[in-house]
Parts: sequence; C-alpha cells; structure tokens
Amino acid sequence: MTGNIYDLGYRGYDGPRLGRRHAIATLIRHSMRSVLGLGRTTRAKIMPLICIGLPAIIALVLVGIRAIAARGGFEDIPIIPGHDSMYSLVAVFPLLFVAAQAPELLGRDQRYRVLTLYFSRALRRTDYALAKLTALTLGVLTILIIPQLILSAGLILLDTDVGAALRKEAETMPAVLGSSILIAFVTAAFALAIASATRRRAYATAAIFGAFIIPGIVAAVVIGLAIGGAAQWIILLDIGAVLDGVNAWFFGVLPTSQPLLESGVSLDTLMAAAVIIGLGSTAALVWRYLRIQA
Repeated sequence: MTGNIYDLGYRGYDGPRLGRRHAIATLIRHSMRSVLGLGRTTRAKIMPLICIGLPAIIALVLVGIRAIAARGGFEDIPIIPGHDSMYSLVAVFPLLFVAAQAPELLGRDQRYRVLTLYFSRALRRTDYALAKLTALTLGVLTILIIPQLILSAGLILLDTDVGAALRKEAETMPAVLGSSILIAFVTAAFALAIASATRRRAYATAAIFGAFIIPGIVAAVVIGLAIGGAAQWIILLDIGAVLDGVNAWFFGVLPTSQPLLESGVSLDTLMAAAVIIGLGSTAALVWRYLRIQA
C-alpha cells in the first residue's frame, strides 16, 4: 500500500476575536437553553415543562375563580389568593426544577471532562461558575414570574376601571419582582453549591432534596417541642421557611409557614439570612471551580 502526504497549508485564525464578554454571554445563553430543555431530547424537556406549565395553570385557575366570583358579586372574597400568596402555591416547583437541572447543568461538563476546553480560552473559572448561576437563576425566575404576570393580566382585565387596576398592579410589581429575583437567586445558588460537589447526578439530586427538606422537618419538630431560647433560631436552617419569610417581607404580610410563625424570628432577620445564604452559596460555588480539576 502507498500513501500520500498533502500540504494542507494550515493557517492561524485571523478573524475577529470577540473576547471574554462574548464568551460569558454565549455560555449563559447555552446554559439557559439547557436548563429549559431547548435543543435537547423530549425527556429533557419534561421537567422544565412541568415546572413552568403547572404554575401558569394555577395562575389561570385563580384568574378563572376571580372571574366567576366577580360575576356573582363576590370579587372581594379574601380566600381568593393574590400576588402575596402565589409563591406559597408554587414553591414546590422551583425545588423540583433546581434538583433536576442543577446537577445536569454542572455534572455533564465534569463527567465528560470538557472543563479544560472552557478554561483554555478567554473564559475564566469564576466566569464559568457565575454564568451557570445566572442561567439557573433565570430559569427559576421564569417559574416564579410567569404566574404573577398571568395573575396581573387577569386582575387588570377583570377590573371595570382598567386605569385604576394598572396603577394598582404597578404598585405591586416592585414586591413581585423583588421577591421573585431574590428567591430565584438564593434557590439557584444553594442548589448549584451542592451540585458542584459531585459529578454524579443522582447523588447531587438527592443531596439538594435533602438540604431543602430535612432541615425543615427538624426545625418543625424542635419548635413544636417549645424548648424555647436559642432553639427557635433553628428555623434559619430551613431554606423553605427563609424564602417564605422573604416573600412575606416584600409584600408586608405574615409568612405561611407555621413553624416560622411560632419561632418568632423577625422578617428582617429572615431577609438577612436569605442574602447571606445566597452570597455564601455563590462564594462556595466559585471556590469550588477555582480549585476543581479541569
């Protein structure tokens, strides 16, 4: 057998170099598509569809109930939930979402050992971690904000005075956006900090569920025993209760968590705890990727 050698004339790339900012934006966009299941298999789309679709359906049902109540002259019935109660109705879906998507968002790159490719170019390790956090935060924010927008649209259309309804909803929007953004950030950062510790998806998912659920059970038991004293502060370990307190702080209402109400911990303290958890989780995520083997 004979072979031929051809001079293919390899040349270096001399086109435009878009740099670090473009690399970060591209990674965020790619990661966002990944967490929403876009461009992936049908199986990968199931969880995002459930977590985004069901809260939207809940909001539509609430609008329908309000429409029926308005036709019967009962539009001011207090049992019909509003913006301040929406988070408590859909709180399970952000948890399901991050438990499913956070391990997928980080684990695949670790399993397939492609981090070297990311870090060999303009993208820094910190950029990678923060881009993944941004993408998951936007995903959780989508889950939280869509039902709020549907509820707002319904309330405006059902009101006979559209102008007054618009002004009322505009006054509510800062609380809606503030609570949704902070809750989305804390939830995403906490889940990613846990998921970054292992490349195995099943372990990461189980750890995220455990970190969200088990402290809440322990806190409810301890507070229910009425031990008193410093034991009441155990509620700060319950991420769900802390996020419930964040929602209550923004809307100026009481939390829905009974153990949280019994603990007597102030909403200002819960807000501070949420910020600390979010920033601490972000720091842990970045620290992990500064030291991870690429």
